[in-house]
Amino acid sequence: MTIRLSTGARNGLAGRLGFAAMFNHGYIKVFSGAQPANADAAETGTLLGTFTKSSGSLTKETRATGKITITGASGGSINNITVGGLNIIPDGSITVSGDTTSTLAAKLCDAINRNGIMEASVSGAEVTIKGRPGTGVTTAAVTGSLTTATATYVNMGSGVAGVAPVNGLILGAEASGVIAKPSDHVWSFNGVAAGTAGWARFYSSDGGDTGGLISGAPWYPRLDGACGVGSGDFLMSTIAITVGLPVTMDTFQWTQPAN
Repeated sequence: MTIRLSTGARNGLAGRLGFAAMFNHGYIKVFSGAQPANADAAETGTLLGTFTKSSGSLTKETRATGKITITGASGGSINNITVGGLNIIPDGSITVSGDTTSTLAAKLCDAINRNGIMEASVSGAEVTIKGRPGTGVTTAAVTGSLTTATATYVNMGSGVAGVAPVNGLILGAEASGVIAKPSDHVWSFNGVAAGTAGWARFYSSDGGDTGGLISGAPWYPRLDGACGVGSGDFLMSTIAITVGLPVTMDTFQWTQPAN
């Protein structure tokens, strides 16, 4: 078995997020049996336990959403879009040139994602924005400055109200291309089924990922790997899981290669 990244994790590394942003406040589920062929595949095997902060009860995150709907695209520009007064497209205005409301919305979505302050998705003329992973409850005014073009807005938290993650796993500060579990944080679980740990999956905090097959957007970040003691991708205190007995993961790190 080996490390396998989902499409969402590869997109995040190549694009706006990075490893820490994708997996901070996430959780790790441990299964019996063989690792799936890829990390977009559905979970397989028996769930033996879920690593959380100090075995605490996990609350997955619901990220608050807001919306911008383009209602007119006859010319002009989108000068800025602000969330709580912060411009989320700071690299420059978007010129309206031969656009429909849908194509202008797509341009806006790309600009928001390119700058990385918020995450955006688009459907027709409507752009939905979310805070970055781990932000949980976000309530803020959404507005914009447009010339000629027009738009309407839904404030953050009025589209979907956020729920903050609780007892997710914390990653430390990066150094020399390495990010790791902090030594003073406990990653643990009490076994929920008896068996031998074969593989594990690191999930983001996002509660939208239920562990099934991912075949299209949203492309959730996931990292799969082998469980082991002394060697393996997820180093555990034991791979012989007993119901109710504690298991810890004392070491975890991700290294971004230099070449």
